[in-house]
Amino acid sequence: MSNIGAIIFAILAGGATALEAFLNGELGKNTGALIATFISLVVGAVFFLISILISGDFKSLIGINDINPKLLLGGIFGGLIIYFTVRAIPSLGVSNTLTLIVISQILIGFFIDSMLLGTQTMHLYKYIGAMLLVLGTFFILN
Repeated sequence: MSNIGAIIFAILAGGATALEAFLNGELGKNTGALIATFISLVVGAVFFLISILISGDFKSLIGINDINPKLLLGGIFGGLIIYFTVRAIPSLGVSNTLTLIVISQILIGFFIDSMLLGTQTMHLYKYIGAMLLVLGTFFILN
C-alpha cells in the first residue's frame, strides 16, 4: 500500500474513532457502560461476519486455528477501549476524552516502536514533539 493510501486509512480511522466515541457515549447514557460495550462489539462482529461472507473470505476465518492465542487479547483491548471511552465521555465530553486517548496512543506508540520493536529511534525532535503534545493536551483540557 502506498503512503497516501495509508494516510487516508489513518485519517478515516481517526474520524471513525470520534464518531464511535460519540455514538457509544450516547448509547452508554441510555444503557450503561457494560451493556453499551457489549452491544457495540456484537454489532461490529455481525457487521464484519457479513463482510467476510460477502467478500468470500470465509476460508480464512476457518483457518484461525494457527493463530497464537495471546494475539486474541486485541479483542479484549478493543472492548476495553469502548468501555473506558463510554465511562469517560459523560464527565469529560467527547473532545477531551479523545484528546487524552490520542496523546496516550502516541506516547505508548513511541514506546512500542522504539523499545519493543526497535523500528524507530527516538530523536530529539520526537521528544520535543511529545512534550508539545503533552503541553497542548494541558491547554485543551483547561
